[in-house]
Amino acid sequence: MSAEDAPQDSAGQYIVLTTAIVNYDARVDLRQLRSVEAVARHRHFTRAAEELHIAQSALSHQIQRLEKELGTPLFERTSRRVAPTEAGQAIAARARRVLAEVDAARAEVDELRGVLRGRIWIGALLTAGDLDVPGLLADFSRAHPGIEVALREGIAADMLRFLATDELDAAFCLLAGDPPDDLAIERLSQDEVVAVFAPDRAPRAPHVEVAELAQRPIITGRHGSAVTAVLEQRFGAAGRPLRLALESGDPFLLRALAARGFATAILPRSLTAFEGPAIEVRSLQPAIHVPVALVWRRQRNAPPAARTFIEFVCRQTGAAGQPHS
Repeated sequence: MSAEDAPQDSAGQYIVLTTAIVNYDARVDLRQLRSVEAVARHRHFTRAAEELHIAQSALSHQIQRLEKELGTPLFERTSRRVAPTEAGQAIAARARRVLAEVDAARAEVDELRGVLRGRIWIGALLTAGDLDVPGLLADFSRAHPGIEVALREGIAADMLRFLATDELDAAFCLLAGDPPDDLAIERLSQDEVVAVFAPDRAPRAPHVEVAELAQRPIITGRHGSAVTAVLEQRFGAAGRPLRLALESGDPFLLRALAARGFATAILPRSLTAFEGPAIEVRSLQPAIHVPVALVWRRQRNAPPAARTFIEFVCRQTGAAGQPHS
């Protein structure tokens, strides 16, 4: 059996699917698994092919061959979108775990040979609190040139979901509460949640309460972000309805709208320090602070490159955490 073949059971059948799909005798190689996983993640054949460094026609052929072997479609294709079917989601989830184990095995062999290399997926965000995430990523790449760092962006809910499905090795994120028990966290900093106004619309006091905010149109991050979660908690505790004029993943759009007087933006204070349209910033009363953390799966058999990244971040920031296996 070659290194590119999937594991086989005692009957010689290759098991990569849930019990909803029967076992089959055809050979499934890692290239097919990587193809399914990439298309399911990107939901786009062209971007998946670019990541895998193969022609789109070759990628489509691999997917079609696997679909023929399984006897079921893995993706719904239209002129506008590509979406995994239930079978496609099942295979993509299994593929991530199989590929992670294969990559970890190869990395461990490299580690024994004194070579540290590999590819890791990290959930990234802009500078938060006093944590310079882009600077940390750049410093790590310079310190470990053999490790390729690939990034994904998103709000806190996205990061936790990506970690649960093994789409990320670790993630930087703001937290509105305790994450699931199977995740390990290292609190690296904290950020204050503040209200952002146009210069001629800001209250005179240095703080603003929920009662006043409730009288203004509010714009903030997408539902599932840490900032939106703590804002919902604060309004709920005050018995006030939270009416949002916009939920956006673009903090610079939120700032621009606030600067022109469209609405009051609720943002992490660190994002108000960037250059941009003139604004006035006010703390909430009582003040709200959210932790900035590095998060990873506690029980995952992390490859050496991922462990090295976690250890590097903890060492550079003075945190004490170590990756768990």
